[in-house]
Amino acid sequence: MASVSGAATATDQGPVRESNQDAALVEGILFAVSDGFGPGGEHASRIALEVLAAGFAAAPDRSGLIGAVREANDQVFAHVSASGTSSGATLTAVAMFGDAEGGPMVINIGDSPLNRIRDGVMRQLTDDHSVSGELVRTGEITREEARYHPHRHLLTRALGIGPYIRPDLFDLDCRPGDRLLISSDGLFAGAEDAEIAAAAAADAEPQTAAQRLVQVANDAGGSDNTTVIVIDIG
Repeated sequence: MASVSGAATATDQGPVRESNQDAALVEGILFAVSDGFGPGGEHASRIALEVLAAGFAAAPDRSGLIGAVREANDQVFAHVSASGTSSGATLTAVAMFGDAEGGPMVINIGDSPLNRIRDGVMRQLTDDHSVSGELVRTGEITREEARYHPHRHLLTRALGIGPYIRPDLFDLDCRPGDRLLISSDGLFAGAEDAEIAAAAAADAEPQTAAQRLVQVANDAGGSDNTTVIVIDIG
């Protein structure tokens, strides 16, 4: 049975952006990052995680998590519609259910990646729901080319851009010794994968690793907000 032995989060506006539109949630077995976009992005991400937390607290199981994500979209979409802005938010959530509940689960929409570090190797477990992400999956561009693609920020799926959503949902493959990173895409905006993996190395405590990761993103230009949750599996 996989369980959490330690977790920490860190966030930073970065030197370029005028506000921090990211939000993070660490509550019991639920871990989530939401990255807002558009004029009301900071409100969209905050609403998304508040609704997610409340919905999951009321029904802390798999169906409850799915329902909470759908309710988060409803509330973000209502806010966006009322404000008349072109805004929304990504959402990537990990619920560390026990074996009796089917094991750990991931649900995500947008391009806030979940990465796993195992035996020193970092691997992205989620798909980016973006134009550049789709091009990577079809083999038209490489992952490295996607980092600088002119449409890398154009999302194909997100909370708040319509009344219906199609999030990805999958069982999380994790085992003792793994380290998980949930982050906003700002972590990867300028820093190389090798730099990120080194900053997140397992020899550092989760809080130290989280702070290192934010610093790596800022040192690489900090063109976006950066938020990260570091989760150790014991």
